[in-house]
Amino acid sequence: MFGSCAAALFSVITDLESIEKSVERRVDLRAEELDALLYDWLAELVYLKDVHRELYCEFRIELQQHDGFHLVAAVGGELIDPLRHHTRTDVKAVTYHRLEIKKTDSGYEAFVVLDL
Repeated sequence: MFGSCAAALFSVITDLESIEKSVERRVDLRAEELDALLYDWLAELVYLKDVHRELYCEFRIELQQHDGFHLVAAVGGELIDPLRHHTRTDVKAVTYHRLEIKKTDSGYEAFVVLDL
């Protein structure tokens, strides 16, 4: 679910197929609740995008539950290249508005609202 949400976030910005994997960033986050961790994860990706001027397409995530939740991830992508990355719209922030995680028979589903 965390990887799918990250891919959805960047697919709002551009075509994921246009992103090559030439840089890798590490992310290490902790939160008491799973929904708070999802918010922090997506907010961190938006922060990394803005600070490093990068787009990401690969998300290798390890999630552990012990005294809350702990996420460690490797995020792959590259510098934004306006000639190759057609920008659909920019994501400014992740919101808590209507943020929801549901457990289903096939796993987990999330609903996240982005500020564009």
